[in-house]
Amino acid sequence: MAEKSQTAEVLTQANSEKRPVYEVGFHILPTVGDEGVAGVVDQIRSALGNAEIISEQVPEKKRLAYTVERSLTGKREKYDEAYFGFTKFALERESIPAFEEALRSNKNVLRFLLIETVREDISTTPRRAVFASDRLEGETIQKPKAVAEEPAGEVSEAELDKSIDALVQE
Repeated sequence: MAEKSQTAEVLTQANSEKRPVYEVGFHILPTVGDEGVAGVVDQIRSALGNAEIISEQVPEKKRLAYTVERSLTGKREKYDEAYFGFTKFALERESIPAFEEALRSNKNVLRFLLIETVREDISTTPRRAVFASDRLEGETIQKPKAVAEEPAGEVSEAELDKSIDALVQE
């Protein structure tokens, strides 16, 4: 009996590994307030259905880069800020159109972006610049030293004419 449950668990894990991974970033209207944001996030989660949630960020109020206009009740409303959050999840491709439609029909979602991505969280991996050069092997790169300028001095007319003639003749 234990073998069957372990086999089922392995199959379930293999199935979840095969499902494509998506990330949805969304802006929630600022009119819902701090108290209403959790309810809208719950609506988005319920629209995902049986999706495997990989990671998510709780929406935070952000200033938008530009004013977004939207017409809900027949008049145009302008928004300069919104609550931004995201959810990364694994879900079958066939379920994506229904999820997008649920987001479009949610009046509290100002806008959203849905992309296919990878399971690993690449944003937390530190990036390090690597330089390769045979010429600098084992040396420490030094800051260039400032070149000392020559002190300005008096130049005679004869020396100046001589320098100009030498340049023109070449």
